[in-house]
Parts: sequence; C-alpha cells; structure tokens
Amino acid sequence: MQAASLVQDSADPCYQVVFLSDALSVLQALENDKLPQLAKALQLVRQTRRVVLQWVPAHCGIPGNERADELAKEGAVEDQPENSVSFSEQNTIIKALMRPRTNRDDYHTMSREQQVNLIRLRTGHNRLNAHMNRKFKLAPSPTCACGQEDQTTEHILQRCPLLDEERKEVWPSPIPLQTKLYGSRQELEKTTTFITSAGLIV
Repeated sequence: MQAASLVQDSADPCYQVVFLSDALSVLQALENDKLPQLAKALQLVRQTRRVVLQWVPAHCGIPGNERADELAKEGAVEDQPENSVSFSEQNTIIKALMRPRTNRDDYHTMSREQQVNLIRLRTGHNRLNAHMNRKFKLAPSPTCACGQEDQTTEHILQRCPLLDEERKEVWPSPIPLQTKLYGSRQELEKTTTFITSAGLIV
C-alpha cells in the first residue's frame, strides 16, 4: 500500500507501473478480494496508469541472497534499532529519493565509501556496539566505551564524551542529528569527515 501511495504522489508521467513482491500470499489474497484497502489503493493508481503485479521469488537459488533473506526475516520479528527518524520523515526521505537524479546529486556524487557510511548511520544497521550486540552477538555489550549509554548513531554523533574533541572540530556549535544525516552535501561530508577523524568503523 505504501508503494501505491508513493506512485500516486509521484510527478513521474509513466504510463505503466510494475509492483514487484516476494509475498505470494499477498498477491493471492488480492486475487481473492481479501485485501480491500490495498485493492482500493491500487485501483486509484489504475485510474491514470496501467498496473502490473509481479511475484518475485525471494532470492531463489542464490545462496548468499537466500541467507540475506533469512536474516531479513529474523530481523522482522526482533526489536528494531532505535533511531530518531519518524514515519513521516521516512516518507519524506523515500519521496526525495524518487525525484529525478538532478534534484538529488549531492548524495549520489559522494564516494561509494561515504554513501555506505551514511546509509549505515541512517538505518542503524551498522557495526556499532548496539547493533552488533543485539543482532549478531558479536559485541560483548551494546554499551559504548564511554560507559554512558548504548553505542548508537545518535550517541556517537551527538553525545559521546570520548568524541567531544573530534565533534567540536567538525561542528563548533550544536547541529541537529537530522541535519548531519540528511542535510546538504556540505553537511553530509562533515559527518563522514567526523567518522574518519574519530577512527570509527561503521
């Protein structure tokens, strides 16, 4: 339903939209009129576009991807990492990413390493103690080396006392977390510079 809403809000004049899903049960339920709200959302899209629903087997036959699919399913039933991105902010970010490339060159012209670091910081799926301990048990504790709280994206970028010097060098005055993660290219580069100067591996 979220994908249908995003298409409705998009200014892209495309005639045909293909929705790909690995959830065969959802497609079957649609066929049997068991998901009226989703059917209504798709019907709104059909008013202006041709809609195709396509089932895609989940990483079928690719060992590495099958393992990734297993981990994704495990993660879906576990506690999700805390972050400061609200549902409405997530929608804003997704819509921004759907805009033509010329309107979002800042992020896409950054180096691959910078992009990866930013995505890991944004999603919370990274190598900081909080995620590595709770998800993979690869860190003895979720707590930061400072001992004050869990080592999360927000903690290292905003509060960790061990990184005060590096933080003040990059940001002499306090900056909101959202600006550090979703701001202009200049702001994003400050964030990646901070990660490098702090010697952090995210």
